[in-house]
Amino acid sequence: MVHKTDKYLLTDVNHLRRIKFAQFRSQIPALIVLALAIIMNSIFPTNNRLFYDIALIIAILAIAAYILIGLCYRYRQRIPLPPENALVSPVQGKIAYIRRNDDNTLINIHKSLFDRVELRSPHSTAFLDNGVIQFETPGGKAYIRLNFKKPYWFSEPDFTTGNLIGMVTGSGSCTISLPGKVSLNLKPGDNIDAGETIWENLNSLNPDISHSLDD
Repeated sequence: MVHKTDKYLLTDVNHLRRIKFAQFRSQIPALIVLALAIIMNSIFPTNNRLFYDIALIIAILAIAAYILIGLCYRYRQRIPLPPENALVSPVQGKIAYIRRNDDNTLINIHKSLFDRVELRSPHSTAFLDNGVIQFETPGGKAYIRLNFKKPYWFSEPDFTTGNLIGMVTGSGSCTISLPGKVSLNLKPGDNIDAGETIWENLNSLNPDISHSLDD
């Protein structure tokens, strides 16, 4: 169920729990190593400087790994409410390239290791077919392909525009394929957030029509 306010789209608390659980599972090895370092320090005599230093280094590395893994699972509990018929970015990242020809326009978004794990619905008419997100535009069908090691999809996701439908961890990319040669006010190197507007009204998405990214 999607929860909204006048200004924000709220994330389902059950989805947030799934993200936190996935984060905890990834942090378990670091916790085990930390526990071993503590045990090692308690077993060996305190006057044995070598073992004390080794245990201390292991503990510091385990704590650092625990924190870094936590940073890899960042997410937001709410996002600004997208325009009603907008096309939004499914992931956070940086525009790697935009390529156009007569048949389609490709927008590739690269997600870094520490970008948020949110995977959001690009449009309310979107649906999932064999791991590819698809939706209709006035110019034809559009596709979004994910290039991640293991995308995680929530069960029976609600594809309301901007709603959280899954998560993607680690670095990777997604490629948005729009029909026709579409002019966008985007360029390689631009940062974009998951749920941020790419095109304000999908009904006006026609080839060779320019549009500005929503501020």
